[in-house]
Amino acid sequence: MKNIKSFTLALLVIVSAVTSFPSWALNVTASVNKTQVTKDEVIQLKIVADQKLDGNEVDFSQLSKDFYLGRPNFSSSVNILNGTRSDSSIWTVAIAPQQIGKLVIPSFDVDGVATAPITLNVTIDEQTPTTKDMIEVRTQLSKSDLYPKESALLDTRIIVKVDPRLLQNPNLTSPQATGLEIQALGEPKQYQAVVDGMEVMIIDQSFRVTATHSGQFVIKAPTLTGGVLYGNNRNGTTRILTLDTNSPTIDLKVNPIPDGYTGTWLPTSKLSLSQTWQLDDGKTVDSTSVSINSGDSLTRTVELTAIGLTSEQLPNITINNPKAFRVYSEKPSFKDNDDGSVTMTTKQVLIAQHGGSFTLPAIRVNWWDSANKKAAETTLEGLNVTVAASETLNPEPSASPTASNTTTTAKIVKDPGMWPFIAAVFAALWAVTSVMWYRSRRSNLSDQAKLSVKAGADQTPKQNLINAINSKNTIAAQIAYKRWRPTVWLSNEDDIALQCELDKMTKAILGHHTDITWDDKTILKLIAKAKSEQPKSETSLAHL
Repeated sequence: MKNIKSFTLALLVIVSAVTSFPSWALNVTASVNKTQVTKDEVIQLKIVADQKLDGNEVDFSQLSKDFYLGRPNFSSSVNILNGTRSDSSIWTVAIAPQQIGKLVIPSFDVDGVATAPITLNVTIDEQTPTTKDMIEVRTQLSKSDLYPKESALLDTRIIVKVDPRLLQNPNLTSPQATGLEIQALGEPKQYQAVVDGMEVMIIDQSFRVTATHSGQFVIKAPTLTGGVLYGNNRNGTTRILTLDTNSPTIDLKVNPIPDGYTGTWLPTSKLSLSQTWQLDDGKTVDSTSVSINSGDSLTRTVELTAIGLTSEQLPNITINNPKAFRVYSEKPSFKDNDDGSVTMTTKQVLIAQHGGSFTLPAIRVNWWDSANKKAAETTLEGLNVTVAASETLNPEPSASPTASNTTTTAKIVKDPGMWPFIAAVFAALWAVTSVMWYRSRRSNLSDQAKLSVKAGADQTPKQNLINAINSKNTIAAQIAYKRWRPTVWLSNEDDIALQCELDKMTKAILGHHTDITWDDKTILKLIAKAKSEQPKSETSLAHL
């Protein structure tokens, strides 16, 4: 009897404990504010748990396939009433169905407890605007018939006909195409405008479309994706209209490279060449010939402009100048023009080393005229240059005018007549003139050497050279060195070292050799050293 009483007492304690603490079992419910909805209509999904839980217990990502999702919100609370405590955790999120028919909100697992699924009946509202009513896409392709490696400009315009503040998660897509290279030119331009009497937002962007191989291609134009918040005043509902990804397509034909074409492949609808010649004093050469002195420079600037090509596709212009000129080439520069063309500017500075008559070569560029579908050639004329030898420069062997077009024709004379006598007279006069010129030149050199011994070297050419080096003007430094060199005495080793320093300075500054480092300490020391050296005697000067 005593055991029965003990068992009964224990059973009553257990029953009392179970009925007194119902919160030990987790209860979770899921609900919506309506189950009869239209496509894109916004409704609220709520999940409630009667315990305090972490906000990460619910994952709404499984809804993204069939619903537009807003940003989830989580809150928790504790209530104590008449000594009784109650906890709650609440998750809410705005959803909008993207398909019509019966859609099921699936079950959610919350801390091991599953919610019941919810079925929605989704219909369509005939009054709902479509994507075409809210977004308009316009495109313009500069050329729809290309060749491999040729480019065209694609201009796109997206017209947003709704208030931009109603856009939800907007995203600007890029043009899509297989077998073509598409590159955006700059950032999209966004601004407000009025189109057909309606205030709209416009997004403009340009792209470069480059063909890689022949064939027929389709380009899908860019568009705006995301959603638009839409309120229906008639029934008071709010919807998030999903913008579809359908956009206009553009057809593009790429022709094959013509059979039998030889040379560098350079397809473009228009290619032009221009050039300028500039002297030391800044004057421009307007004729096909010019006369300069040894040590003077000529600057040749060549501009090549082509449509439908990138800077990487433009050819390197190689000019084989006569050896009588020391040539310094600057790195080509490029400029993108508003019409889609690109301009390459190449500059060369040529310094005459000795006297003679020379022809600086013409420039020829072969290319494929894609507009007329034929091979083409564009040419720039060369320049005839007569260089007068300068006595102030180091004498160098005179170069024969190998670049000249002059030809000599020999004729057989049967009766010489008076010609031998006349030739002898001219020969004698030439010999006398040569002797007088030689004596005069020796006298001038001797006088100049004496003046140098007495008064020191002229400082003006030296200062010009130092100024050019300090300002890192490579061309001015080369010219100043040629004019300074005859005014001082240098050993062959120092002369070679100075020229090497000038060449190293040019390569380092013009940027063709990034691995070369240069500073002006060595060259300035060599210049200072030249000032202290003096000739040994006047007799030795006479032998120069």
